[in-house]
Amino acid sequence: MVSPLTSWKEQNYYDLLEVSPQASDEEIRIAYKKLRAVYSPNSPGICALFSPQEREEILIKVEEAYRVLSDPLRRREYDLMLKGEGGQEVIPRPTSAVPYRHLGPEEVKEALGNEEITFSGGSLHRIREYLSLDLDEMARETKIGKNRLKAIEEEDIEALPAPVYLKGFLKTYAKFLGLDPYRVVSEYLEGITQKGYQRG
Repeated sequence: MVSPLTSWKEQNYYDLLEVSPQASDEEIRIAYKKLRAVYSPNSPGICALFSPQEREEILIKVEEAYRVLSDPLRRREYDLMLKGEGGQEVIPRPTSAVPYRHLGPEEVKEALGNEEITFSGGSLHRIREYLSLDLDEMARETKIGKNRLKAIEEEDIEALPAPVYLKGFLKTYAKFLGLDPYRVVSEYLEGITQKGYQRG
């Protein structure tokens, strides 16, 4: 089980499911079912360790981990990403830089002109500008290329990388601005999927 003392948000999919990178499909399936039961609202004792929101966020990440690791193609892409092999684009390690600042919901609303908060390329662009950050500074601090950041903000479907890499870039971008990385990833991907982006 994920320890509350461990930042589960930083764990890779294998660590989260508590399996080795060499785990078989059956081992992954069993681990997934076990964690689904552990983080069920009916699981005794779990409420003392995690809030309902944290439990839901963990389950979302567990589902995501299972979807990737149970699909041979996605799992291979993910393994290459972790190892940085095969000439594949590599997601930068989480930046050691301190987030520019942590934005509360009211500040995010202010940055978006008091509109309903939905994270898209446009809203990320507006929040970045609200914090007086330019793309050069973002690229330098996050280790994400300037052109990649621009493609994210402009939702340039043709220039965006495969989903497994895009998620990593979005998480790094969000963390640097002090935003919820999992909400940013979820809402951004939902938006661009409606515009024709293929998750694979």
